[in-house]
Amino acid sequence: MPARNAHQILGVDPDATLAEIKRAYKRLAMRWHPDRNPDPQAQDQFRLVRQAFERLTQKPDDASDDVDTAPEPSARHSKPAKPKGEDRRQEVFVDLLDAARGATVTVTVEGREPCNDCNGSGHRSYGRTSMCSHCHGSGRVRSGGGLKSCSHCHGKGFTTDTRCPSCEGRGWNPADRQLAVSVPPAMLPGEELRISGQGGPAPDDGEPGDLYLTLRTHPHPLFRLDGHDIHVTVPVSVFRVLAGGSIDVPTLDGVREVLLPEAATSPEIRVAGAGFPGRGRRKPGDLLVHLDTQQLQFLGKEQKAMLEMAEQMLQNNLKAQSPVLARWNAVVDTYR
Repeated sequence: MPARNAHQILGVDPDATLAEIKRAYKRLAMRWHPDRNPDPQAQDQFRLVRQAFERLTQKPDDASDDVDTAPEPSARHSKPAKPKGEDRRQEVFVDLLDAARGATVTVTVEGREPCNDCNGSGHRSYGRTSMCSHCHGSGRVRSGGGLKSCSHCHGKGFTTDTRCPSCEGRGWNPADRQLAVSVPPAMLPGEELRISGQGGPAPDDGEPGDLYLTLRTHPHPLFRLDGHDIHVTVPVSVFRVLAGGSIDVPTLDGVREVLLPEAATSPEIRVAGAGFPGRGRRKPGDLLVHLDTQQLQFLGKEQKAMLEMAEQMLQNNLKAQSPVLARWNAVVDTYR
């Protein structure tokens, strides 16, 4: 059993502590123990919970430290497990915002319906008779220097095909069905949803399999998800970068005001907790704002005058504000 599935069965986060795993196991074991739960599926659920616990702890003896391990079901209460159809898996694509906020999506699932022409039997009451192509209608074939009865037509010289042409003898025809699936908030790409009873068809006297949906997200025009963090690129003017102040930044929850320090030297600003939302014990990610400094294509007269004034003020206080320029001016003076 993969560790990811074991975490989902116990309902704990991938980074859950051993104590949390033990508490979850104790709760589920008491719930699904067949001696306490008359549900027909209790036996299977109890087995899955126990396997998941052993998979995550690796040391069965650890369970005796803090958890009252549930005893095995008594034989007199055990019920034979019903045969179950195959589990199926497919991907479901949602927008990144829907994955963060939760949404209801429509999923197309492969299904079957009984053939109406043969009532699900796969055969028709009458057949199509044709000459056997192996013995050419004689009912006999040469073998070992002699003749023997044709095994394909059983010596009749002809064959009769009673398969239903509508379903090609299967007894059923494909019939896709639509499911409305609720995607919970803060579900990360790659995580799975289990839809009970929506997998493969049930065998005789059995129950259908389950459907596992793996979440995928479409590329977003603004945001990029990296783990739990959200990356966004924001164009800002060179004046705003120099002067500092606030800028408006889009997030998964709407527009947020982010403060730029004066003369920002880093092209990236991290906003803690403003990334992909948390779920359970999993904390939310951060928002990483990448500043895309935009140079102006031209300057107006007033802008030039203001910049010239700023340059003159800079020259008057060059050593304090720009030591690099001050040293460079000193180098140039030696060449005058």
